[in-house]
Amino acid sequence: MSQTETVKRPTDGPTNDGEKICHIVRDDDPDTALCGKDVTGYPWNPPWPMCVVCVDLYEGGWEV
Repeated sequence: MSQTETVKRPTDGPTNDGEKICHIVRDDDPDTALCGKDVTGYPWNPPWPMCVVCVDLYEGGWEV
């Protein structure tokens, strides 16, 4: 690839396999996970491993 070529990247959802983690969101802000990650465009309830930070926050009393 030359220096003048651009690479198209998705604007929404995970951009690589490492980002395929199922996050927990609040009802009033479905685009932001409890852990603070912007999950705009992520699929709803995907079959991925759960985000341990979201789970810890949820179990610690954060309301969804």
